[in-house]
Amino acid sequence: MMEKLLKFQLRNIFHNKLFYVCLLITILTDPITSFIMPFAIKTNQAIPVLQYIINYLSSEPGIVNIIFITLFFTFDFTEGTIKNIIARGYSKNIYLISKYIAVFIGLITVYGILSIIYFILFISNGLGYETTMFPVLIYVLFKIITYTIFYGTIAFILEKNSSAIIANLFLPNIVLLVLVNLDSIFKLSINDYWLESIGTSFLKNPSFNGLINPILMYIVYIVLFIFVGNYFAKNKEIK
Repeated sequence: MMEKLLKFQLRNIFHNKLFYVCLLITILTDPITSFIMPFAIKTNQAIPVLQYIINYLSSEPGIVNIIFITLFFTFDFTEGTIKNIIARGYSKNIYLISKYIAVFIGLITVYGILSIIYFILFISNGLGYETTMFPVLIYVLFKIITYTIFYGTIAFILEKNSSAIIANLFLPNIVLLVLVNLDSIFKLSINDYWLESIGTSFLKNPSFNGLINPILMYIVYIVLFIFVGNYFAKNKEIK
């Protein structure tokens, strides 16, 4: 049953104009802007292509990617298709897991396409290959999974496009601000364990040994968000 539901969710993503609109906007605001910027500021600095790709992959999800995740989690609510899915015998928990997987595949596709575009645009700068690239790629994979589940869970709980987008755009920053203030007041380091801070130390000096802590933290968040999502799925009334 999961296979059929997953195919349905993937079809909703890749046969939807919204996916390609988000992809086009991301291309224009990331690799194209990065390509044009050196000409605009008249600099001769040439950053190797693999470094450009790593910088993009390891950065926080942009606004377009956040909106992409959010809208595809709320899509079935706005279109009313979730009622038909549940009526066919799929549990709400299975539905949510299929949504996590499908949106993750969609997001990985976006990252993959943009990496290829970066490669094409900046290959003249040279590869700039470093052995630290491989632990960073592993780190990025876990990071994308975590953020997909995090933003997806919030969107699933809130259901409505507008409220889910607002929450996903501002909630992480609000949490970060609160934690920073708590750390300052009580001389703590709670902020180091928040999503947006997990990879800070690792990315300064990437290595396989340094990869252990951020991966463990991401796994904790993945399990936590899946648990929260499934709890709300179990108790959610489908209207």
